[in-house]
Amino acid sequence: MSPVFINCDVLDRLLHPVCILTSKSMIEYANEPFSELFDTNIKEKKFDWPNLFCVDCKKTVSRNFVDALNGAFTSCLAEINTGDDDSCTPVEVTMQPITDAGLVHSVLVFITPLEDEDETVRPDNEANLCDSAKNSYFEFSPFPIMRFGRDMKVSKLSRSFEGTLGYTLDDMSKGECQTVNALFKYDSEKIKNSILEVFRGNIPFKRFGEIKIRTSSGEERIVNIQAYPVYKDKEIHSIDLIMEDITKLKELKSRLSAMKRLNLINDIGLGFIHSINNTINVILNQTQYLQIITEKSSVSDGLKQIENYVHEVVEQLRRIQGFLEERGTEREERQEPLASIINDAVEFVRIHFKVDENRRKRSITIDNDYRYSLDVRTDTFFLRELLIWAMLKVSVYSGKKSIMQVRFVRGNLHYITVSIDRAKGADSENIIPYTIDSFSPSEIRSAADKFNIKVIEEESPEQYSVRIVFPQRMVLEKTVVSSEDSFGSIEDRNIMIVEDETALQTILGNLFERMGNRVFIAENGIDAFDEFKKNHYDIVITDYDVSGLSGIELAARVKEINEDSLTILLSGWSLGDIKGYRGFIDLFLAKPFSIDDLIHGIASLESAKNS
Repeated sequence: MSPVFINCDVLDRLLHPVCILTSKSMIEYANEPFSELFDTNIKEKKFDWPNLFCVDCKKTVSRNFVDALNGAFTSCLAEINTGDDDSCTPVEVTMQPITDAGLVHSVLVFITPLEDEDETVRPDNEANLCDSAKNSYFEFSPFPIMRFGRDMKVSKLSRSFEGTLGYTLDDMSKGECQTVNALFKYDSEKIKNSILEVFRGNIPFKRFGEIKIRTSSGEERIVNIQAYPVYKDKEIHSIDLIMEDITKLKELKSRLSAMKRLNLINDIGLGFIHSINNTINVILNQTQYLQIITEKSSVSDGLKQIENYVHEVVEQLRRIQGFLEERGTEREERQEPLASIINDAVEFVRIHFKVDENRRKRSITIDNDYRYSLDVRTDTFFLRELLIWAMLKVSVYSGKKSIMQVRFVRGNLHYITVSIDRAKGADSENIIPYTIDSFSPSEIRSAADKFNIKVIEEESPEQYSVRIVFPQRMVLEKTVVSSEDSFGSIEDRNIMIVEDETALQTILGNLFERMGNRVFIAENGIDAFDEFKKNHYDIVITDYDVSGLSGIELAARVKEINEDSLTILLSGWSLGDIKGYRGFIDLFLAKPFSIDDLIHGIASLESAKNS
């Protein structure tokens, strides 16, 4: 701890020079050895940094003084001017902040003269050390240093070496070459050969990057190493290995690299889904169009079967896309069918169990009996992940073969129960294989509370379950829109289709022409807008990802010219929340879309406009 007061009698009894400096570098106190060292009485005078210390050292000492004023304990090597003959004396300067009421008001400075030694180090002109300070840098180096003699035995270690790697000099002196082999499991021969090359004078120094080193506790770390010669009487006397621990830096780089790979996979995944969406959209629309015009029941039945399979693929793609999409920090409410949310979560967990089955040799079957036609209004992304968490939480109590039950109960309280029969020996402390944004169970409950959703865990010797209780306002009766005509009727309209997929151009063009409309097809946004300026269109159906002008830009310009034109935006990309585009987008359909949804959507817009 920094002293609050200074007993000057104690400082006067010290053999080494000591002084107290104020924040303005004024000498508040100096003991007798301090005055004798500088051959003058400099009490109550300004500490003369430039003239007291050699030019090469004064910056280092000044910097350490500033650090001490900021509350740090500092130590450095320096050379002081001790006479008129320009002679210099190597010293160690230690500075300690003196505080009062938590504030540093002065600095205690100790000066310890160093004994002369013949050894000097030449660290490639990179060390901020005075040559005359000799090898005392071992005492102050933050980097672990070990010194090898010509017999390849360790003769000296820095203090930081023992603190960082846990080895003492006795540990490092147990046998010739044994040290290098024990420390550097994979690169010992390379390091020994390089040390010998420096001894022979064939190379001035050697650097190694990303070397694995083993600590006394068996932990592996990654270091950069520099090997420098130490001279005595102008001859190489020994070799210093200076190490820089970069383990944390490598871990950080590894995490960043993993994040980049995940981001890349995410981008590739979304692009892949976009391509599949377009392909599936063509198959789906072609199948539905052929169902309209075919007269043979066998062909119609076959097309309906294809359509059903396509819808299953569409659902899987929608689930994948939902989990790949980035979540914003703001949670927004949205209305979705409860069946869709439950099915999404169940399918995700089924896939997880299928992959997990090969690793853990266990089989879990999910029994999902949902038979209600209800919607929920909440943050449905969170609700999906909450259900996934509940199922994976319950799964840790399973045996080799188990059946998990997912049940929705409708009554005074609406809730979903996920339960499983407990296997013998199931450990309640098992690690949960999935969490929401790495939340702990208590944090998950807290997050659910924000939406008034209660998460209740129930445990008995026979069964373990998680109950998710919904607030009454969250569950809504699902409204069903019925129509005698499955596809509705749109006729005698000027319709513009902006799409770069040739097959989809043909399908939509044939569909609307068959209904009795005039259709213009454009492949890019610029051609479409030029055409619209010449001949206004009642309906503009545009893909989002077209060249020239995007579908959103085109729709905005169309509305500027004619507010009555209906704009329909199609997209195979995930556009997230499109509320901001409602001013100029009348209808948005994500690819793959159903012709039924497209026709019904347009018919509803026209009906609302006319009413």
